[in-house]
Amino acid sequence: MTIESAHSAGIWVGICGELGADISMTEEFIKMGIDELSVSPAMVLPIRKKISEIE
Repeated sequence: MTIESAHSAGIWVGICGELGADISMTEEFIKMGIDELSVSPAMVLPIRKKISEIE
């Protein structure tokens, strides 16, 4: 998987733009090993809440 290869090489993986703020994808991104989600200020709290429910 690309994410595992990046991590093996010491490279972080992030998603930005509208997809990063898609709450329906947040759990999948976390399971995939995504290190960073770049979202608009309005989405920071909803995304953080979703992540806290997952972990």
